[in-house]
Amino acid sequence: MTREQGMIITLLVVVLINFIWGKLRFDFVALSSLIIATLLGLVAPGEAFDGFANSAVITVAAILVLSEGLVRSGFVDATVQTLEKKVKRPRMQFLFLVFGVAAFSAFMNNVGAMALFMPVAIKTARKTGVSPSRYLMPMAFASLLGGLITLVGSPPNIIVSQFREDLIGRGFGMFEFAPVGLSLTLLILPIMLFAAPQLTPVRKENVSQEDLFEIKDYTTSVKLIEGCELIGKSLVELGRDFFADVNVIGYVRNERKHSRVSPYMDFRVNDMLILEASTDNIEAFLKKSKLTLSGSKKLSAEEIGGNGVIVSEVVVTQTSHFVGKTARDMDLRNNHGVNLLGVARVGVRVAQSPNRIPLKEGDVLLLQGTSGSIQEAIRYLGVLPLVDRGIELKSTTKIALSLSIFIGALLIVAFEILPATIAFTTAALIMILTDVISIKRAYEAIDFPILILLGSLIPVSQALETTGAAGLISSLIIKIAPGVEPWAILAILLFFSMALTNLINNAAAALLMAPIAIGVAQLLGLNPDAFLMIVLVGSTSAYMTPIGHQSNTIIMGPGGYHFGDYWRLGLLVSVMTFFISIPVIMYLWPV
Repeated sequence: MTREQGMIITLLVVVLINFIWGKLRFDFVALSSLIIATLLGLVAPGEAFDGFANSAVITVAAILVLSEGLVRSGFVDATVQTLEKKVKRPRMQFLFLVFGVAAFSAFMNNVGAMALFMPVAIKTARKTGVSPSRYLMPMAFASLLGGLITLVGSPPNIIVSQFREDLIGRGFGMFEFAPVGLSLTLLILPIMLFAAPQLTPVRKENVSQEDLFEIKDYTTSVKLIEGCELIGKSLVELGRDFFADVNVIGYVRNERKHSRVSPYMDFRVNDMLILEASTDNIEAFLKKSKLTLSGSKKLSAEEIGGNGVIVSEVVVTQTSHFVGKTARDMDLRNNHGVNLLGVARVGVRVAQSPNRIPLKEGDVLLLQGTSGSIQEAIRYLGVLPLVDRGIELKSTTKIALSLSIFIGALLIVAFEILPATIAFTTAALIMILTDVISIKRAYEAIDFPILILLGSLIPVSQALETTGAAGLISSLIIKIAPGVEPWAILAILLFFSMALTNLINNAAAALLMAPIAIGVAQLLGLNPDAFLMIVLVGSTSAYMTPIGHQSNTIIMGPGGYHFGDYWRLGLLVSVMTFFISIPVIMYLWPV
């Protein structure tokens, strides 16, 4: 082992440990690894940021914009609701949800597909009295399976295709993955229909919002008298610390109740403020403000809304602005006009004020505000709604236009008229120019942390090859199993890829395993296509843990899942994937 090989392997081990540890953001870890590799001389300074110009990064960004364009046009919502109305029987509802997620995941972002179908699943569960946990985990796994069907299904598909293009000058075709992806999807999803009820936990059945969020706060009214510190001041002027532990959810002025307080409205004498807080926080607030109670009562989720004000459940995603911050840090009330009424976290009893809790990915939040303010907050904060939004009436012209642009781009790539990067980027620009999606929404659709991860790790992955470290690891794999059949080597690579992707981001797993797989194939003189495909299947098979893929993480709160719940159904899906994919891949790409 050379000095350079030792350094790159050590660096990657440290990167893996940090990915698994999860205390630092994955994009920060990836970018740090690129800078360290450059400072160590493993990546040439002039090539350090070439990864951000890589066609895989550009293609992923373009696909995210196109997916959002389909959603914004109303096509996706209209399709989901039309199908939902036609499906009534419980088993058919299950199949509709899992196959629906898989179908949409084949052509759009996996998490985006889950975001569309989760509200439908939760509404269906509540309507039929079934636990949402029966639906959500199979749906998350279906989104991963569906992502294997086309080139645009997930970032690992594009990454693996790029490795093939670098190797032989041509990437995988648009539907070249389809035989593998469809085989797995069509064989595994029907089995889940019967296995999921036995292997998924039953939690939160017929649960109310009060039980879910442990809402034990009270509404309290206080009257503002002459000389009160609040008179003539607004929420903004008083500062967020003044109301840190209480929510101002309304006020009464001239005997008229208002369910929303503008951050810039000045308080007047005889105004009656309606506050929501725990009894301890109410007492502390009264001492600080020198106000007296007018009355109090128990708060229910239904009573919080009314007069144009609604409550909405949302789930915190991996890339949300909320992660690691509190509602107080974000100053939700003044910046977005919404109140945080409750936080639900799996396995943890939330005892402190919801405004002071550092939020985590997978937390379910109960927000209060007007419909417009909540929608604006959802977009800005990067959270996903868990309520059915209903169909927004859209122009049929826009629906037809968005669909035509998307299908046109797919066909251009399928018939190899233009490279995928050019075709999809052009299609994204056309959607913007034709006002299918605004420039602002296009930028919001791009998952920049994923792009930073890809752009940073591509040069590091290339350093794994240029230093000879990939070849060294490949030779060690061959030495571990000398003289074994090619299928056994594929099985070893599949096992390691599956293990890795359950612990780190799936794109990172593909970037790390692809050069090793190519090295093994070259040392054995075998077809590298089969080895790249096995890495692709492995890197998208994050079925055993909630941290391997965002689709698994965002269902933890809504489904009430614990970390240890995933392996039961996940093991079955992983084993089936293992034994189905190897013979299918060897048949399609003989080694």
